[in-house]
Amino acid sequence: MKQIFTTILIVILTGLSTTICHTQLPLEKEAHKITTTAQLHDSEYLEKIENLYEQGFTGEFSGKNDVSIYYKHFRQPKDEKGAILISSGRTEAALKYKELIFDLYKLGYSVYIIDHRGQGLSGRMTEDREMGYVDNFQYYIDDMKMIFDSEIKNGNHQNVYLLAHSLGGTIGVSYLEQYPDDFDAAAFSSPMLGLDWYIGPLAALLSGKNPKYAPGQSGYSNDSTKFKNNDVTGSETRYYIKISENSKVPESRLGGASVQWLHQSCKHIKKVFKNIDKLETPVLIMSAENESVVNPKAYDKFVKKAEKHDKICILHQIQNAQHELLMEKDAQRTEAIESTLKFFEKYIKNDLATDDR
Repeated sequence: MKQIFTTILIVILTGLSTTICHTQLPLEKEAHKITTTAQLHDSEYLEKIENLYEQGFTGEFSGKNDVSIYYKHFRQPKDEKGAILISSGRTEAALKYKELIFDLYKLGYSVYIIDHRGQGLSGRMTEDREMGYVDNFQYYIDDMKMIFDSEIKNGNHQNVYLLAHSLGGTIGVSYLEQYPDDFDAAAFSSPMLGLDWYIGPLAALLSGKNPKYAPGQSGYSNDSTKFKNNDVTGSETRYYIKISENSKVPESRLGGASVQWLHQSCKHIKKVFKNIDKLETPVLIMSAENESVVNPKAYDKFVKKAEKHDKICILHQIQNAQHELLMEKDAQRTEAIESTLKFFEKYIKNDLATDDR
């Protein structure tokens, strides 16, 4: 039983402001252009992506319990289509999303991204900084509210959208339930709305006061899973770019999850389902056909319950795709991004309807 638990955990878990820099972003917008794998092998194109990322505003603020929260934003100087907040998955840092930020900015959107507490360049809460840990899942939502109120609201954006992946989806849905007026629409890539049934009870049984890795979990290792054995993306190029980024900024790396993180996450997923009736924001859920990290059966359950409460909640499955839809092969990644932006465009407020954010 322990061996089975260990194997499945490895599968599941592989996958206010201090200014540092702030310059105007001169990059020209190119409508309907999304980066291809071929372009990622072009050094000049990669330099454009890197330059935009480096020119973004970088800052930090003190989140709940004085944990430092790192974030970046990339505001359009004019003719903005809207602002998008990216809520990333477990283990992820903003630097993993350089390509996506570049694409969204080219397409006319201002972009915000936050490193969730305990990962990326945000503060860690354990002596072992490579251990995935959170002592209270609600703090993720509280941190997001802080950046919304201090940065996004003050950006005077006519339309504000949420784009979230995996763990970021659990955080994002809970945020929408608690603050239904903040975002105009939201899109979720493989949101963590369900794990296998026994993970929660086992995590609760093993959890205690002292942080400890879940069975089979350990610190960060960039060679523990070769591309051919990975189950998160079919894009070899993007897979190794991710590893390269972690190697260049080792302080951003995160390893396996603690039993406390699992326990907190499973408890909060139940809370998310209990509060669907509070959801007012239109939601798009994108599911990978070959999902093996989170339990996709939870999506049908979530959508049916949302529809029962007359909520706008659409489920869209992307064929021949794995968990990391925003880091997938060109066709699947493009479908995910275009589906997201088309969904957002349905919920554009005109000038007369704009509220005072």
